[in-house]
This record gives sequence, C-alpha cells and structure tokens, in this order.
Amino acid sequence: MDWLTIIGFVLIVEGMMPLLFPKQWHNYVQKLALEPISTIRIVGGVLFTLGALLLFFR
Repeated sequence: MDWLTIIGFVLIVEGMMPLLFPKQWHNYVQKLALEPISTIRIVGGVLFTLGALLLFFR
C-alpha cells in the first residue's frame, strides 16, 4: 500500500462520524474543546505511538 492510499483510508474513517452523525459529532467536538490542552496532547501522543507501532510491526 502506498501513502496516498493510507491517507485516503484515514480521511474516509475520519469523515464517517460527521457524515453519518453530525449532531453527535458536533457535541463531541464541543466537549473536546473544553478539555485541557495537556489531556488532548496526551491522547494525541498515545494515538500517534499506537499508529507508529502498528506500522512498524506489520
């Protein structure tokens, strides 16, 4: 798989929630905006690390 295919899949997955459940997604984004920056950064770091490990060990 090339990088454009992977990015395409990520965009499809990311776009499913606002497409199928816009009201719930909007509420989620509003709640996320109230979270401390440090919490958002930790979640982002965990997701990034998991993704990197999945790619490394595939």
